[in-house]
Amino acid sequence: MRVTLADTLPAATACDLLALAVPEPGTLAGDAAAVDKQLGGRLTDAARADGFTGKRGRTLLLHALDAPFRRVLLVGTGRGGDAEAVRRFAAVAARQAGGVQAKRIAITAALDGGAGGPGGAPAEHVRAAAEGAGLAAYRFDRYRTADDPALDETVVLARGDRGALTRALRQADLAVAATGRARDLVNEPANVVTPTALADLAREIAARDGLDCRVIDLDGARKMGMGLFAAVAAGSEQPPKFIVLDYRPAGAAADASRTVALVGKGITFDTGGYSIKTANGMMTMKGDMAGAAAVLGAMGALKDLAAPVRVLGIVAATENMISGRATRPGDVVRALGGKTVEINNTDAEGRLVLGDAVAFAVREGAAEIIDLATLTGACVIALGDYTAGLMTNDQPLADRLLTAAKASGEQLWQLPMYDEFAEAMRSDIADLKNSGGRAAGAERGAAFIGAFVGTTPWAHLDIAGPAFAEDRKGPPYMPLGGTGYGVRTLLRYLEAGPGK
Repeated sequence: MRVTLADTLPAATACDLLALAVPEPGTLAGDAAAVDKQLGGRLTDAARADGFTGKRGRTLLLHALDAPFRRVLLVGTGRGGDAEAVRRFAAVAARQAGGVQAKRIAITAALDGGAGGPGGAPAEHVRAAAEGAGLAAYRFDRYRTADDPALDETVVLARGDRGALTRALRQADLAVAATGRARDLVNEPANVVTPTALADLAREIAARDGLDCRVIDLDGARKMGMGLFAAVAAGSEQPPKFIVLDYRPAGAAADASRTVALVGKGITFDTGGYSIKTANGMMTMKGDMAGAAAVLGAMGALKDLAAPVRVLGIVAATENMISGRATRPGDVVRALGGKTVEINNTDAEGRLVLGDAVAFAVREGAAEIIDLATLTGACVIALGDYTAGLMTNDQPLADRLLTAAKASGEQLWQLPMYDEFAEAMRSDIADLKNSGGRAAGAERGAAFIGAFVGTTPWAHLDIAGPAFAEDRKGPPYMPLGGTGYGVRTLLRYLEAGPGK
């Protein structure tokens, strides 16, 4: 689906479906009032008859006669008027388009009753509208034979500085495409997205965008001292891949001296190893590489986004399987950098591969490290299905990430990192153990990873909840299956020039 800009009035816009935002209490004003007048007051009559109050997510659909648009959709936006309200409004409109087989829809970018409001629509609202429509139009149907009609075009109606609005639309297009790539990776079955497939994709990104790419195999990882990564990979027939993409900015505003490392957990299938999961617990484990998908999705957008800092994209990709070679509970292995780890739970494998990955980022001279991982069920219990947990050793880094997440509409909440969490990860026979029990499971898992970053500013995003959606109760732009969570937050963060 393509998204375009137009500065026509909604009442004069030719389309299959015209979507109008109506805040509470449901009074039609601005554009909605103009369209209502054009339709002889039918919108007001229908809203009154239907009890439409503008409550967020409520909709009212009418057919139009003798108008440029075939249908009108009123979408309740509640009491919010920020960019996230615009994003959700546009997503609802795009979803409704499929139900009425609309090929071309038009949406307004402002929620103030006008096609742009005083001074024109803010670029941020245009970006949000384009993101909402684009994200909601996503489909993963490559394994389905049904050919359902799809939305072809969304027109964002806005007036203002054309250059600023066009840039905003371009930024939205990049974010939607990058999120779609991450969603595809998570939705593909584990027999398709293997560690080798992720390495091949990284090479494709590097060749297309002029990035450097290194792929380290199991022997190479062992020679480097990545005993944690090797221990997780030991039981699989699929060869593991430790992937490093290196983006270097160009242009006058570039700061190649500052390196941000994005680290993604890339467990392409997780049985739990000998600490085996239940059958139901394995059903979504093809998505245990959602952190890696987010990193690869973001890395593939950096050139077009013209991100002003150097970025290392690091993916520790392997399966966690059972065989005669698999790691046993109680085994002790040595991490990159020399620390020893007692593996007392083979299903706490994500923190193991991330331990070596963040240590590698430190060795490569990263000025700050952001890791993303479907790490713990504990974080889902704490924050629910749609919110990721943020844990950090550096509050300024956390504050910047929280700002980026808010701008992107991705829900992120900071959890504490007390010294006691790190103490709980100490082993009686080694430097560390990889599981500290159920209490504060998310924080203790993060504390384990944090033991390998030293003093380098680091943030851990536990995305176990929002990375994979199993129902439609989340934001309207969140599909079933892989959500691509984290991509838009990373892009917002990087385009702003981290650390400034």
